[in-house]
Amino acid sequence: MTKEQILELAKSCGFENWTRDKGDCWECLEEQLLKFAQEIRKQTIDEILTSLKEVPNPEANRTAINRIMSI
Repeated sequence: MTKEQILELAKSCGFENWTRDKGDCWECLEEQLLKFAQEIRKQTIDEILTSLKEVPNPEANRTAINRIMSI
């Protein structure tokens, strides 16, 4: 994920941001942080699975995908 995608996801999860002298600050509730972390994990796994589907060894792919999905 790009920086822009991560920040957009934070906004969509309800994080609030404002600018201070030293840069942007972010604030969220526990449930928003958990939602954000779960979505980051989901999108990362989806990216990995997409990459694995392009590898030529289907049996190795199946094994790797099954391990990732069981985490």
